[in-house]
Amino acid sequence: MNNKTEKDTSTGPQGTQVFNVDSVNEMIAAEIAESQSPDATTPALIGVSTNVSGLKYILNKDKMEVGRRPNSDIVLDDTSVSSMHAHIIKSGDNWKVLNLLSSNGTFVNGEKVAEQVITPGDRVAFAGVEFVFAMVDDHMPVAKAANSNLPLIVVGVALAAALGGVLYYLM
Repeated sequence: MNNKTEKDTSTGPQGTQVFNVDSVNEMIAAEIAESQSPDATTPALIGVSTNVSGLKYILNKDKMEVGRRPNSDIVLDDTSVSSMHAHIIKSGDNWKVLNLLSSNGTFVNGEKVAEQVITPGDRVAFAGVEFVFAMVDDHMPVAKAANSNLPLIVVGVALAAALGGVLYYLM
């Protein structure tokens, strides 16, 4: 920028680059799409939005339900997601996403859809929860429910606090 009166809103006061959440999610999605193995054959949704970041859901059935209901194939515990939000369906050699009249919509690459074929690298969002559709290696682990590690986290925090207390006492 040559004009000092113009203000660049993408940099902080010391020239630090500032990103919004959508920009970060776009960069993560692009990285996932670029890092796919050409030999991978297993379809999956890989989480990019904050609440599902890094989770991998293997599409291991020809029809999978996405929603908040505990018996959905892919359970998304987010208030923007409807109880029965969408289906992901294998149709011949293709995969498609089918919105189930959800309140907040289903999106492919930022566009609201009712039904859409998806290809590797596509960004698929169920309301505010975004994934990248990718082909992954068969040996990748299947995602677990977001809260399944909660007991381990609680125990880890308690142990760290106890260790900190012991160290404080000894010093």
